[in-house]
Amino acid sequence: MEEIPYYKEATRKHPEVEAEWVARVLEDPYHVEGQSDGRLRYYGYILEADKWLRVIVEDGKLLNRFFDRGKLKEWGRP
Repeated sequence: MEEIPYYKEATRKHPEVEAEWVARVLEDPYHVEGQSDGRLRYYGYILEADKWLRVIVEDGKLLNRFFDRGKLKEWGRP
């Protein structure tokens, strides 16, 4: 999947998120939800990190990715 320029900045800000984990969430998400601006949020649980990963996609391009603390509280662990 193509990255937009901001994604490179997000990668620098969140170096703890591995590219393999992003690919895993996009290939087999636990949950996908749309945002009002048309972006999509993909969620997946990363067992190695014991955290939920949120990946944001806009127009088929990677926009952002980070660990989502709220979903761990809301959904727990799968």
